[in-house]
Amino acid sequence: MKPVRWWGIFIWLFCPIAFAQLTGRGGDMIWQTRLPESRGLIEAAEQYRIEYPSVDGIDGITPRVDSAAVFIPKGVAPSVGWPVVVWLHGTVGVAHDCAPSLNARTARDSQYLNTWLSLGFAVVAPDYAGLGSKGLHHYLHARSEAWSTLDAANAAITSFPLQNKLVLVGQSQGAHAAFSSAGYQPTYAPSLNIVATVLTGTPYFPQDMSAVKSLLTSPRESPASGDPKIPYIFYMYHSAANRTSGLDAKNYFLPVALPLLKDALTQCIHQQTEQVLVKRLSMENTVKPDIYNVLSNLLPDLVYPTLKINHAVFIGIGDEDVNVPTDMQVKFAQDIKHAGTRAEVHRYIGLDHSGVVNPSLRDSLPFVLQEMSKH
Repeated sequence: MKPVRWWGIFIWLFCPIAFAQLTGRGGDMIWQTRLPESRGLIEAAEQYRIEYPSVDGIDGITPRVDSAAVFIPKGVAPSVGWPVVVWLHGTVGVAHDCAPSLNARTARDSQYLNTWLSLGFAVVAPDYAGLGSKGLHHYLHARSEAWSTLDAANAAITSFPLQNKLVLVGQSQGAHAAFSSAGYQPTYAPSLNIVATVLTGTPYFPQDMSAVKSLLTSPRESPASGDPKIPYIFYMYHSAANRTSGLDAKNYFLPVALPLLKDALTQCIHQQTEQVLVKRLSMENTVKPDIYNVLSNLLPDLVYPTLKINHAVFIGIGDEDVNVPTDMQVKFAQDIKHAGTRAEVHRYIGLDHSGVVNPSLRDSLPFVLQEMSKH
């Protein structure tokens, strides 16, 4: 394992411009600590939280330091290093302390990641900018997600016994981050070797505004049980308010929603969703019409940099997904195929947004192994 380059900390703290020039867009890891067992995975022989240099994807200039977890498989590493799954997590919230590296993994994610580890893949799991690091996490900002992800991968493969043979794997927001990373990789991190991308529950924001309209349409059952998409609206609003002075939440949300909107800055997704369900919030009793304009203005930041990816992409779609509507995911699969991306699409009958993750392994694992055999 390569030593931590402590000079990087000095340069970053006292001369950030020089830091950006010396490290380029990401690079050497600057700090690491072992993860406690409570935040680890049982199939990992070693597990760490790392901090690494990156560049702010919001303004495209400012040096920053982001965080990730790294999990090393059991056994003897291949002479060329372990192949790597870059795990892009789903929505956790926008608060600093919601970062996955600062918390125990969910049972679903632990099962999923332990499977990859047991098959001899290391796992690099970025938190995303603003989660576990400074500043607000700008939810679903494509460039910010991608740059932080690619820099995490670069830092990990230069600091651990990993080979430059990467599979991007993402669920929900993580699928958005994974496909964004695949799109930005040729220009931002051309030295990284991505052999495949695996997506489940993929958000899609085409320029025709259909996704914004879908996001603001509650499912039929939501007036009785609450709409699980409402926290996503809160997070997007906070991203807009962070960059646009003068926004007044009272112009965009009804009174019953304002306390929850404020809580979204400090609560993680499970707390937020529980409150939404308890208060039975739907789009009809939560948002005002002008929220459409706020989300529309955000759209350029949410759009993928390209729909044409040079490697193969696996897409798993839950037929009962209401968090990311199934028709949105089907349209995404159709459009990337039309753009020339080689995609394998599986639709899982009776499975919802979360339920699709582990069952899709029966198809995504053979897909990944086949693609790896070509490289």
